[in-house]
Amino acid sequence: MRLRPKETDRNVDALSGLFLNVYPSKSRFAEAYRTLRTNIRFSFLEHEFRSLLVTSSGMEEGKTITTMNLSYTIAQSGRGVVMVDADLRKPFLSRLMPSREMAGLTGVLSDILGAGVRTGTMAPLLLQDLVRLLGLQKKTGVLGLEGEGQVFEFLFFQGRLMDCRWPTCPPGKQLLSLLVKRGILTEAAARAAAEKAPESGTRPGFDLINSAGLDKEALAGPLNMISAECIQLAMRMESGRYIFQERLEADMERNWYDPEEVRRIYREVAAGEDASPHLKAKILSAVQKTGVEGLSLLPAGPLPPNPSELLGSERMLSLLSILKSCFDVVVVDTPPILPASDALVLAPHTDGVVFVVKAGKLNREMVRKAVDQLRKTNAKILGAVLNQVDDQRGGYYKYYEKYYSKYYGEEA
Repeated sequence: MRLRPKETDRNVDALSGLFLNVYPSKSRFAEAYRTLRTNIRFSFLEHEFRSLLVTSSGMEEGKTITTMNLSYTIAQSGRGVVMVDADLRKPFLSRLMPSREMAGLTGVLSDILGAGVRTGTMAPLLLQDLVRLLGLQKKTGVLGLEGEGQVFEFLFFQGRLMDCRWPTCPPGKQLLSLLVKRGILTEAAARAAAEKAPESGTRPGFDLINSAGLDKEALAGPLNMISAECIQLAMRMESGRYIFQERLEADMERNWYDPEEVRRIYREVAAGEDASPHLKAKILSAVQKTGVEGLSLLPAGPLPPNPSELLGSERMLSLLSILKSCFDVVVVDTPPILPASDALVLAPHTDGVVFVVKAGKLNREMVRKAVDQLRKTNAKILGAVLNQVDDQRGGYYKYYEKYYSKYYGEEA
């Protein structure tokens, strides 16, 4: 008996036959992967791991088979697992689901997370989807939402939310009114400010406020209150239209009150909402069922000309974040390290790296070189899987085989 079957790419049946479900549950092959799963868990005593990356030094060392059966074993423990075929050079894992119609990983990154934001209806998009898309695409401009009797404006600079405005804010909730109610401004001073520059939205002219002797701290409370309600109402908008007007960076206003404070308020409000629900649904539509309970696959999709650039993009990191919100564990299969740098750009953004080494495949110096490259990225290397050991040789492995077979009552 061999420790693992030989890899083959002849057909889908042969590939699917490499899953552990075709092996006896007490076989040494199955137990080896359960031990691997347990050892990985021991590496995360204080918290559960959510993402793993599997790679190797060179080609044909068994990383894809390890990805499949490690994922299978984790799924058997009751956790929902999605495998991501991020080997955009030779996507062996994707042959589980051969189809020319699959969007796959590259389709998700380019067509879904790269979809342009110009104008359209809010349904099914929500504010959270639009903010994520504009952030990933580093856009500068103004996003306007109009519907349900309200108008909202969100300013972006290089993809970062800088300000939110509420032109249809009721008079009693506008900034000058709040400042008067709190005794920060007199009614006369408020009228004077309004006459000089009528308030439009949540941000009146700060030169006028400053001329009234107010400082940043005096404005913070009222401005934050208006911003929070503006964002809450905009997030609940399920009908109406959106339009994004792209602008040159030099043409954007620079009198933002406190961009970091606006972003903090957005994060706090969004924490109670479903993050990017439309994008999440689109991404999940590209994920395929494998036929194994609890185990799914995001295939590679069409092969791109620039795999490393695509895998190292913010879109990829955003995708990993979305997948982790939908599945218990994300297991990423990547190309070997020595021929390509793809695994190196992804490894630091996962909880840990499983490094596969085929016995007798590469010399120690090549393996050491690959491990050193991983360490330079500050990736967490969980350990190495020694694969395809020749169990027909004598010594320890012969004793181990005899002991193991006796323990489980199997024939050697």
